[in-house]
Amino acid sequence: MKIKKLTATFGKLKNATLEPGPGLTVINAPNEYGKTTWCAFLNAMLYGVDTSERDKAGSLSVKTRYRPWDGGAMVGTMEAEHAGRSVTIQRTSKGASPMKNFFAVYTGTAEFIEDMNGENAGEKLTGVSKQVFERTAFIRRLDIRVNQTGELERKIQGIVSSGDEDTSFSDAGEALRRWQRKLKYNKSGSIPAIEQEIKESRAALERIESSSEELASLRFSLERQETQIRGMENDLVTHDKLDRRAAARKLREARKAAEETEAEAARLDKLVTRNGHRMTREDINDIREAAAAVMPLKKVANDAERALWRAEKELVDAATRREASPLNGSDEKEVNADIARGRELETKAARVKAPRIPKIIPAVICAIALVGLALTTGLLPGILGGAAEGLKFNLPGIIVSLLLGAAGLALMFIKLPQRRNAGDELRELLEKYGVQSVEKLSALLGAYSLVCREEEQKRAARDSARQAYESAGAAAQEAGERAVEKLKAFMPEVTSGEEIMEALSETERTIAALTKAEFDAVAARNVYETLAASYDGDGEEDDTYLPMPLRNREDTVAALERARAQMAADRSRYDLALGAQRTLGDPAVIEGRIQALTERLESEQRSYAALTLAIETLGEANTELQTRFSPEVSRLAGEIMEELTGGRYERLYFDKGFEAGAKESGSPETRRAIALSDGTGDEIYFSLRLALCELLLGGEDPCPIILDDALANFDDGRCRAAVELLARLGKKRQIILFSCHSREADMAEGLEGVKVIRE
Repeated sequence: MKIKKLTATFGKLKNATLEPGPGLTVINAPNEYGKTTWCAFLNAMLYGVDTSERDKAGSLSVKTRYRPWDGGAMVGTMEAEHAGRSVTIQRTSKGASPMKNFFAVYTGTAEFIEDMNGENAGEKLTGVSKQVFERTAFIRRLDIRVNQTGELERKIQGIVSSGDEDTSFSDAGEALRRWQRKLKYNKSGSIPAIEQEIKESRAALERIESSSEELASLRFSLERQETQIRGMENDLVTHDKLDRRAAARKLREARKAAEETEAEAARLDKLVTRNGHRMTREDINDIREAAAAVMPLKKVANDAERALWRAEKELVDAATRREASPLNGSDEKEVNADIARGRELETKAARVKAPRIPKIIPAVICAIALVGLALTTGLLPGILGGAAEGLKFNLPGIIVSLLLGAAGLALMFIKLPQRRNAGDELRELLEKYGVQSVEKLSALLGAYSLVCREEEQKRAARDSARQAYESAGAAAQEAGERAVEKLKAFMPEVTSGEEIMEALSETERTIAALTKAEFDAVAARNVYETLAASYDGDGEEDDTYLPMPLRNREDTVAALERARAQMAADRSRYDLALGAQRTLGDPAVIEGRIQALTERLESEQRSYAALTLAIETLGEANTELQTRFSPEVSRLAGEIMEELTGGRYERLYFDKGFEAGAKESGSPETRRAIALSDGTGDEIYFSLRLALCELLLGGEDPCPIILDDALANFDDGRCRAAVELLARLGKKRQIILFSCHSREADMAEGLEGVKVIRE
C-alpha cells in the first residue's frame, strides 16, 4: 500500500492536503504546524475514530482533541495504491459520531469496493489490525517503546508456528478450556451435575427414613383442604343467588330506561315536526346552502380584518427595528463604498510604517562636526604638539564644521513631519459608524439591508390586507341581504341574517338530540330485551337474608382453583411419598446408584485433570515458540542498531514482552534499555519496530511506516545513519517522516528516491 494524497478537515487542519512520495518522504515543519494531527488523521482514515473513548484527567479522546477548530465536522479523503489499483476512501461525520460514514471506490470510477467498509478498511489496506499497526509501523516519539497485546501476540504466534495467521496457540488453548468448562465451570458442567445427583440420591435415603411422618402430615393437610373447598363451593352458591337478584334489578332498571328514552324521543319529534313534516338534516343542509354565501363571507371579512391588524403591527415592528439600527437613514451604496475603502485602508495600514530617523545618525553627524572644528581651528594639533606652536585657523573648514553641527542638532531635535497614514483614515471611517472593524460594519450593513427589505415587504403586505378587508366586507353585507330574502320561504319568522344562523343552530341541535334520543331508545330497548331473554328467574324478588361471603365471586373462584391445585399437588406428593415408601423401601437400591455415580464422577475428574495438564503443557510450548521468535527479531533489530550506532552496539535482546537489553561491542555485559540514555533507548526500540515491520508487515505490497518526530532524541551522527537507512528501506515500502527539526530534511536532500517537503 502507498498513500498518494491526503485531504483533511481534522483538528487545526482545514481542507489541508498532503502528497507524500512513493519512497521516503521527509516533512520538515515547525511546532504547531499539525504533524501529530496528520499522523492521527491517517490513523483515523484507516481505522476510524473510537466514539466510545472518553476524556480523562490529563488526556483527551481523539474525538475531542481533534475536533475541527472552526466548529465544523471531521471530514477526510485518502487516495492510495493498493494491490496494483488506485483506491479512494472517504470518511465523514454522522451526527455526533465523527468519521462514521465511510465509502471506498476505485479512483476515477463509481465502482464501490464491496468487501471494504469502515470497520475493516485499515486491516484490508495495511494487512494488520489497529493494535498491530500502532505497535509496529506507527512510530511516535512519545510511545516509541513496544508493549505486547493480544492481536500482536496472535500474529507473531501464527507466523512462528504455522505461517498461517488464522491459527494460533491461543485458539488451541481456548478450545481446551471450552472442553474443560464442559466438565466443570463454577457450578455448571457434568462434574457438578453428577455431584448434585449423588447429593439428591443421598437425600432420597433420608426421605425414605422420614416417609411415615410425611405421609401423616399430608393426610392431615388433605382433610383440611377438603373442608376449605366445601366452604368455598357454598360461597359460590350464595354468589349465584345474589347474582340472580342483581339481574332482576337490572331488568327492571333497563325497562324503565327504555320507556324514558322513548318518551324523550317522542317529545323531540314534536319539536322538529312542522305542518306534518318532520325536518331532517337534509332540510337543514338545504337551508344552510342558502345561507352558505353569508357565513363564509363574514368569516373571510373577519379573517381579513385580523390579517390587516397583524400586517399593521408587523409593519410597525419592522419600522421600529429599522429605526433602531445605527445605519438608519444611511444610503446602502455609500456604506458599501466605505466598506470597500475600509478594506483597502486595512491592507495599507498593515504594510506601511511611519518614517523614523535612527537617533545614532544625528549623534554621529555632531561628533564629526566637533572633530572637524577642532582640526580647522588648530586646537587639536595645539593640544597634541604643545601650546608653543599657537592656534592656526582654517576659515572654510570652520564654516563646514559649523554647518554639519547645525544639521546634526536639527536632526536630533526636529521630528520629520508625519504623513496622515491609512490607520488614521481607517479609524475615522469606523468612528463615523460607531464600529470597531470593517467586518462588523459589513455585518451591520447586512442586518440593516435585511431590516429595510423586511419593512418594504410588510408595507406591501399591509396594503394587500387592507384591500382584501374592504372587498370581503362589502361582499359579506351584500350576500347577507340576499340570503334573508331567499330563506323567508322556508322560515317565515326569520327577518335577519343573525336570526337565520340562530334558528338553524337551534333546529340542528334539536335534530341531533332527537337522533341521539332515538338511538338511546333503541339501545335501551335492546338492552332490556337482551336481559329479558337471558333472565331465567320468575321476576319475583326473594327477600330471604343471604350473608355476603368474605370474598367476591372472582376471588372465591381464584381461591377455589388454588385450593384444588394445592390439594392435587399434595395428593400427588402423598402418592409419590407412598410410592417412594413402597418402591424405594430398600436402601440397597439407592446405595448402589450412589456407588455408580461416584465411579463416574472419578472418571470425569480424571479427564478434567488431564485437560488441565494439557493446557499447562500448551502454555509451555507457547513460551518455547516465543523463545524461537525472540532470537530472530533480536538479530534483525541488532543489525539495525549496529548500523545506527556505527558498530558500538552489536546485539540486542528482547523477551516475549519486548523488554529490551543491549550489548556493546567488546563488552561481555548486557545492559537493560531502561538503564541507558533516552536517545539510546529510543534507538533500540526504533530498531525493534523496523525489525517487526520487516518480519510481520512484509510481502509484495507492504504497508507504509509513519514516523512522528521519532528521531528527535538521536544525535546528529545516528540521525544521519537513520535517515540513510530509511531512504534505503523506502525503495521497498513507503515511509513518511514528520520532524520539527530541519536536520532530517537537510540530511535527506540529494538521497535517491527521497522527497523533502518543507513548511
